[in-house]
Amino acid sequence: MNHDPLYRSLAGARAIADSYGRLLKRWPPSFQALRFATGLGEAFAMRGGREGGPAVVMLHGSGSNGAVWMGTSAELGRIARTYALDLPGEPGNSAAIRCAWVGMVDWLGEVRRQIPERPLVLLGNSLGGWLAMASAAADPAGVAAVMTICPAGICPRRSSYRWYALAARLAGKRGPRVMEKANLRGQKMDDDFREFFDQAARHFIYRPSVPILGDDDLRRLDMPFGYWAGKKDILLPTKKIARRLRRFVPRADIFIDKKGGHGYHPPASALRDWLARKLSLSNP
Repeated sequence: MNHDPLYRSLAGARAIADSYGRLLKRWPPSFQALRFATGLGEAFAMRGGREGGPAVVMLHGSGSNGAVWMGTSAELGRIARTYALDLPGEPGNSAAIRCAWVGMVDWLGEVRRQIPERPLVLLGNSLGGWLAMASAAADPAGVAAVMTICPAGICPRRSSYRWYALAARLAGKRGPRVMEKANLRGQKMDDDFREFFDQAARHFIYRPSVPILGDDDLRRLDMPFGYWAGKKDILLPTKKIARRLRRFVPRADIFIDKKGGHGYHPPASALRDWLARKLSLSNP
């Protein structure tokens, strides 16, 4: 267990918490906040959608929290029960503590066992994509499908990413907009989310890269698997990831947006339609 600080200052931690508090108020009234007990402390989630399952467990990227799934939760909630989790050691409402990467997989296993609906679907973005895959590979029981968006942990990061980071630093106050433009590639971000990510970039201490999943880990992902990514991802090598998935993940469906960056999120309706087909669900 790692007790290193998550934030550069107490004032920065408060600024991020205040910004996240404003995002939490935007969840529709049909969603409820709940907490799970785990060995790392409490795990926070927003639950909504159709009662009775299946359950879609939603895992965000680094420097983020479950609020990024707000729109996707509403759409997937038409066919499933959704749980938008805050990961521990990230700027959300779960335990403000970090652990080894294998501990993250154990943490998700604890949460999975407390979710009553079955089957489970694991949906993850970037860091959360790695966690969804690692959890399903470690314990595939009850996992009906894995859905990933720009997932980390399949191939190493692009070495060229450091040049974008350098350009952002040299841009001074315009640095966050430089990175936003490079990551979103035309997709839009509203003001509340922009404020949160600006605060996170300024005050949050990001984790190092996740470990790369082994060939055998990927082979164990023999459930329906979806990979959505942007061709212009500045952080992860989309084509190399697609090739490795085609080689080792037997049921991988690959969807690459020609203009998308690392901040790419596919239309929520596309995620819903894919899941409904794979699980033979009624799709209103």
